[in-house]
Amino acid sequence: MYRADSPGRINLMGEHTDYALGYVMPMAINLYTVVHAQMGNTVRIYSQVFRDVHEFSISNQQKENNWSDHVRSVFWVLREEGHRIGGLKAIVGGDLPIASGLGSSASIKVAFLSLLNEMYGLNLLPVEVALLAKKAENKYMDVPAGISDPFSIVSGKKDHVLFIDTDTLNYSYLKFPRDWRLIAFYTGIPREVASSKYAERKRMAEEVLNLLGKHSSIYVNESELRTLPSLYRKAFGYIVRENRRVLEARDALRTGDLEDFGELMTTSHWDLARNYDVSSEELDFLVKKSVELGAYGAKMTGAGFGGSVVILTDSEKATRIAEGLTELYEERFNWEAEYHVVVPSDGVKVRRM
Repeated sequence: MYRADSPGRINLMGEHTDYALGYVMPMAINLYTVVHAQMGNTVRIYSQVFRDVHEFSISNQQKENNWSDHVRSVFWVLREEGHRIGGLKAIVGGDLPIASGLGSSASIKVAFLSLLNEMYGLNLLPVEVALLAKKAENKYMDVPAGISDPFSIVSGKKDHVLFIDTDTLNYSYLKFPRDWRLIAFYTGIPREVASSKYAERKRMAEEVLNLLGKHSSIYVNESELRTLPSLYRKAFGYIVRENRRVLEARDALRTGDLEDFGELMTTSHWDLARNYDVSSEELDFLVKKSVELGAYGAKMTGAGFGGSVVILTDSEKATRIAEGLTELYEERFNWEAEYHVVVPSDGVKVRRM
């Protein structure tokens, strides 16, 4: 019997920059997809959340348009890449909320890729697991997600944040100050990238890079956008500014400047909302009220259009702000809100039991 603990993730800075090959600052968090599995001839998976069972053969990974497609995509991508694997019997559970903007889609793929890597001796490196998870999401699930989610879920480190150049995949770890606190606050609106305007944003970014003759957004200056149509200029201007903010946030983290880091987060959110048009009324409400309640900063995390907000505070204020937000949010939107105080955690772990 094997067990995989695959974390979720939040993105502190760098939303929508990974598909433009820019900078990101994510971290793995202490909420997990947990999978218990053993070898088998076919694939038989049970979800403790959905309370249903799906079974399919290794050679047949046709979509069924339900949660099992995430697992089917893993078997598809491994066979597509020429890896020899067998089946498994698995129970899927854990405490990572599904479709909440905290990386659950990447987390389950990384969990099963890591399990199969261990079970069948595939000798995949962590970066290869991340790239396979991305390919499964892009090609099988038809979701044009970037590398940030699976990379952070594979490479997370306890008490540290990742800084990643998504062009080269060079990365470094930044110590997360012990007295800082992060609250992941779920809006209650599922964040479904496939049915959102995410693909439109990605296509726009690729078109701008092509027009400018640039490989990566980190080589673009705002002055170069003047010749572009106004919509492209407005949207891609956000990406250019966000790349700069990620670098500034890295400096603030290194010096432990809580106020500067929080201000960068909040500025990032309003740039996303006003110029990249990926926020929502609920996300904006949470950011605004978080700051009013004393948070140092707040922003949407993930693709947007719903999902969660990440709020930066300290150990003294965290509970008061979270509870105050819960009350305000339920009063405004008539929704029993959900939040988690999260910390930077290690990436996926597989162990034999």
